[in-house]
Amino acid sequence: MGLEMDVEGWEVDIDDSSKAYDCFEKERQHQSNGGTDVKMTKMLILLSLMAIIAVQINPIDAAGSKTVTDMRGVKVSIPEDPQRVVAMSRSLIDTTMYIFGEQDKLVGGSIYQKGGGYENYTYDGEDHRVCTWISFVLNPNYRNLTNVGGFGGPYGTPNVENIASLNPDLLILRDLGTDDEGTAKFLDALERLNIPAVVLKYPDCYDNVSVDTIYEEVRLLGEVFGQQEKALKIVSLMDKQVQLIKDRTHDIADEDRAQVLYFGAPTSAKDKGGAGYALGTHTIESIFLEDIVNAKNAYNGSTTDIISSERLLSIDPDVIILPTYSGHHPPREMYNEERFKNVQDLSALKNKRVYSLAATPCRDERLEFPINLMIEAKAVYPDRFTDIDLDSWIRDYFKDLYGVDDDKAAELMNSLLLRYLEIV
Repeated sequence: MGLEMDVEGWEVDIDDSSKAYDCFEKERQHQSNGGTDVKMTKMLILLSLMAIIAVQINPIDAAGSKTVTDMRGVKVSIPEDPQRVVAMSRSLIDTTMYIFGEQDKLVGGSIYQKGGGYENYTYDGEDHRVCTWISFVLNPNYRNLTNVGGFGGPYGTPNVENIASLNPDLLILRDLGTDDEGTAKFLDALERLNIPAVVLKYPDCYDNVSVDTIYEEVRLLGEVFGQQEKALKIVSLMDKQVQLIKDRTHDIADEDRAQVLYFGAPTSAKDKGGAGYALGTHTIESIFLEDIVNAKNAYNGSTTDIISSERLLSIDPDVIILPTYSGHHPPREMYNEERFKNVQDLSALKNKRVYSLAATPCRDERLEFPINLMIEAKAVYPDRFTDIDLDSWIRDYFKDLYGVDDDKAAELMNSLLLRYLEIV
């Protein structure tokens, strides 16, 4: 909204402070050359009026803003109480907002819209239609938000025009570290549109991968929404589970540590001449396995690589862990499917030590990450977790984390495909 005034022949757009200053400077010079004090007085009055009107036109910028330092180390001026939020690569952002009670402020984000997040699965001799997106289970309205794309995942490329059309007063991006150049260009575009952006950093963005960065993400969201106390409770709950696992496994001697293979088992691997994908030592899964569960990665490559049946047999791990990898893969696939007939001599198959992790749509390092850590720890060192009943433990974690009742907790547990994946 532009307002204009005419003072002694100068038309001034009071939304443009640089023009106002130019007018002021012209009048100062005019006075020094013999101009009247009346003109100077008028100009001072005008500048005072402009300051007052600027506050009325843009009250957030003038009186309702605050500055936060995001995980880039950038100081960002944001509304004191954001009202229209876009969450990119949202994963833990929208679920954290749900806990804060701020979920209705989301107007768009990286939204998977196919089938509303529901897919069909058959287990226990019955067909089940299950939504594996926890945020949709918590708040069905999330699936109706505008999809603006994302970096990674089934969302499409980021769309700045769609974002601008939503008139957001804040964008929150969880940087997955997969496209530094594209992310930088995207953030530059937002800056040109005067859309403030707060950036969270996924653990993989750091040389030293740690759960502490997940905690930092939650604390930063608490600062953004003025929900620091609730953020600290979330962090405390997650860290309590991490410390429980560490306390029970930290004293395992190096020579007694289990050899574990994180194995991606999509059917597409066969088309590429491999049996599946081995996750190497530099992956976040491997780092958490070694640092928290205190097991060894059986694969000594550093990245995620497709491997042949022969290579898999040569690795011969004690335990095989099947994460979500281009689909959800229960242990029975490795025991029964034709594509794995050549690896039946693996120790893990002979000893029935193939385990699946809970279903995750993409990237499992979110508020639920302790669940897969506990599933993994109990699978690798069952004798140290005999008192942990995964069914009740996971239910209690959901109830404590999201403050839900038994019925909603059961629905959230269904979203993890625990029975389909033979976890409970």
